[in-house]
Amino acid sequence: MKRFILLLLVAVSALSLFAGGSSESASDERVVTTVCRASYANEVWYNEMNKAFEEETGIHVIVQPTPGNDADHDAKVNIDLTAGSNIDVIPSLGPRYYAARVEAGFFVPLRELVEGKGINAEEVYGVNLPVEEDGDYYALPSKIEAYCVFYNKDLFDKAGVPYPSGAWTWEDYKNTAIALTDAENGVYGSFMNAENPWLIISSVQKADPFYKEDGSCNFDTPSRREAIEWYYDMTNVTGCQMPVDEIMNENVSWNYYAMAGDHLAMFSQGNWFTRLLNSQEDYPRDWKYGIALTPAPEGYNNNIVSAAYNSINVNAEHPEEALEYVIWLAENQWKFEGGIPAYAEMTKEDRQIAFGAIAEASDGQITVDDLYNCLVNNGMGAVQSDIIGVAADEYNRIANEELQSYFLDLQDLDTAMANITRRVNEAIQSYE
Repeated sequence: MKRFILLLLVAVSALSLFAGGSSESASDERVVTTVCRASYANEVWYNEMNKAFEEETGIHVIVQPTPGNDADHDAKVNIDLTAGSNIDVIPSLGPRYYAARVEAGFFVPLRELVEGKGINAEEVYGVNLPVEEDGDYYALPSKIEAYCVFYNKDLFDKAGVPYPSGAWTWEDYKNTAIALTDAENGVYGSFMNAENPWLIISSVQKADPFYKEDGSCNFDTPSRREAIEWYYDMTNVTGCQMPVDEIMNENVSWNYYAMAGDHLAMFSQGNWFTRLLNSQEDYPRDWKYGIALTPAPEGYNNNIVSAAYNSINVNAEHPEEALEYVIWLAENQWKFEGGIPAYAEMTKEDRQIAFGAIAEASDGQITVDDLYNCLVNNGMGAVQSDIIGVAADEYNRIANEELQSYFLDLQDLDTAMANITRRVNEAIQSYE
């Protein structure tokens, strides 16, 4: 972490974006400042959300978008936090950057402040509240994102295969994919991204730690090998899943299934993908889709769940307004964004708000109950997919590179595992 902060300081002069602070339109106006990804600045839901907050509280929201992609955004936010930025509210999408920012001391502890507003956050948000080892929490969650399986109903019907229903295992998933595969017509029974967590998905669901107790790399474990060999069998042996070389040759991006689902029967992804599948204007298609639970490894029952967080900067210029904004976002952002609330319990009204518009936009292909039962009321535990720890970004990149080489038959699994362990340990040591 010390090296992480040092590198950010070195880069400040070249990449600083908002360290200079806010620009208030009037000295007596109540304002709160925040930063967002460039794409958010033009999205209707984001602007309507901030407008609603302003109308409800009288606090004007000043947003400073960061240009570039998601990686550029996170890097620039980290750089300016290190430089002492006084932007009030900092969003963190997923636990990886949030955890690093907490460790770096960028955020205000919230327990006392939130309880002072009469809110028992642990009761409201349950396991979704990111309580740290010190007993405090440094953010409130604004939404959660849960994995599921989307499937092409037309391809199931054509193959005479029943739609997936209820709990199932990854072996069930593989057998279903084999039954759906039609090589002559270019139909794959399954599609999964050629990167983590999909390359090691069953190991992630087993919560197999990525670091040993001494802080070194712990990638080469029996559960990790089992997950990798399962993926290899799907792509390189049975041929029921699109192979890695084809994924790379087609330069597949995160939204590929929305464009090519006509020949891909099943796809493991998260609830956010419904927005693409329901957008006929951006992703026209002539096939119907369904949603099913994420399979689990035999003897385990965890789904992959992530969250979005909002925190108060320790150097916030408007801390009181920032607290109001963070609390309000936790209660309302999901309603505007179309996400899943991070509440410990969802009311029937919450379910309708969260899933009603999605179900309606699907034109009857999925229902509110389908979404609720697959994503929330599924009886599954929750694990997160990110590698969190020292050199986490390098760890993830190295694992993807070496495993992709294995799936391309450029090296065997033992070599891939040895390379991952060596390279990750080198990266970890460089941070010390």
